Amino acid sequence: MNSLDIDLLDGEVIHRNDLDAEPTALGAQPSDSATVALEMVSEAAAAIRCLEEQSAEAVRRAKELASSIIKQLESTEARAELAEVAQQQSEVEVRELSAALARTQADLDIARRQLADKDERLAAVEERVRLTEAEATEAQQRAMEANAAIEKIVGAIRSQLPGREDLSARV
Repeated sequence: MNSLDIDLLDGEVIHRNDLDAEPTALGAQPSDSATVALEMVSEAAAAIRCLEEQSAEAVRRAKELASSIIKQLESTEARAELAEVAQQQSEVEVRELSAALARTQADLDIARRQLADKDERLAAVEERVRLTEAEATEAQQRAMEANAAIEKIVGAIRSQLPGREDLSARV
């Protein structure tokens, strides 16, 4: 027979020159159609190998890309976890600050009430001081009037008393 067993040629590239050099079992040269068929098989095998190499390269790039994406996802997950922890800490701080603000407002309200009470007491004391000053002024006025009245009385008594000259003449 002039045909070659294709299963025996698996993975081999057979060039046309090689076919011409190999005699067939009967010692005859292979026919041109067999040579063309072998060339086509050889070209198909070369094309398949090229596709396999391209496929292997595509698989390698896909694995690299997948690995890169996995690293990015892990990094993103780590950042997300850090952000979540930071958010939780911020929420705790906000609650603590809110509680501190509430306490401060309560203290401020107490201080305002105490200040208002002290203002009222101060106003009452100022009113008492004003009244006391008015009473003191009135008392001073009465004291001056009393002194003036006493001086009048003393003056009247002196005018009724004999003078020193009169007393020395009597002695």
